Amino acid sequence: MGAGRQNAMASNSGLVSITIPFYNAERFLRETIMSVFAQTYTQWELLLVDDGSVDRSSQIARGFAQEYPGKVRCLEHPDHNNLGVNAARNLGAQNSRGEFLAFLDSDDIWLPGKLEASVASLMEHPEAGFLFGSTEWWYEWDPEGNGHKKNHIPAQAPGDKVYFPPVLLTQSYPLGPYGSPCPGSFLLRRWAFERVGGFEECFNPTTYQMYEDIAFLSKMYLQIPIYVSSTCLDRNRCNRFSMTRQPAAARSEDAARRFYFRWLISYLRQQAVSDPAIWRAVRKESWFYTMPLPAAKIFRRVQRKMSRSWKARTRWKAAATV
Repeated sequence: MGAGRQNAMASNSGLVSITIPFYNAERFLRETIMSVFAQTYTQWELLLVDDGSVDRSSQIARGFAQEYPGKVRCLEHPDHNNLGVNAARNLGAQNSRGEFLAFLDSDDIWLPGKLEASVASLMEHPEAGFLFGSTEWWYEWDPEGNGHKKNHIPAQAPGDKVYFPPVLLTQSYPLGPYGSPCPGSFLLRRWAFERVGGFEECFNPTTYQMYEDIAFLSKMYLQIPIYVSSTCLDRNRCNRFSMTRQPAAARSEDAARRFYFRWLISYLRQQAVSDPAIWRAVRKESWFYTMPLPAAKIFRRVQRKMSRSWKARTRWKAAATV
């Protein structure tokens, strides 16, 4: 390694490079960015990656970059293309300088102590290359749209400990009982990100963007020691306008899971994974999504018909007992 490269790395020790990808995010982007500026840990740089926006979010991002040229930079794909959140996250990471990498979606927020606590935890556990924590699912920001739903913190793997590969792969969603962490809770050492090859860009607007973070986590679980924190320092905005909450997204859930499981099986083979426990877990959860599509459609129709029949019988029995 050259002296210049060594000096550059030393000067960026402790620096956190934060990537916020955004696509038509004008409604929430400013609030998300301000949650970064509110951090008690101040050694950070912010990369705002425009994924082909056509609303005012591009203007908002450029405004921050102009006002804070030493802290904030704007990036975009060639020809202002929309390539998907994973390509945007990778672009931010590739253009960053930090020892640590963090990612925040454009409608989510960090609490002020997020970076300080996360950096301290990774420094205390040098064997870990990746950290994630608990995330609050945030409904109360929109009481009209979310109705009676209350904020809550979903269960995940027991925290405040290091997990070594591949334990979390078979214990976390979708192969195991523990939930999946949100990207806003991630903090990575740069070497860990580079070792797994970043985010999978095959999950994009022309295929399926659902499960794009799950694919990244699957790679991390398989290869990187992970510190799980029980502390909740970020909020996932449960947004009725989100792509994954639209009716079309619900209809495509089966297809998205099929895409993910086929990717996962291919990746495990590529990595020459032979652990029988992993393959048992994969077969258990993926059997429906790996059968031929015509057969899967027939199975789903039969399943729905049986479900309707069961509900009808239940209602008839309840009425007969009155």
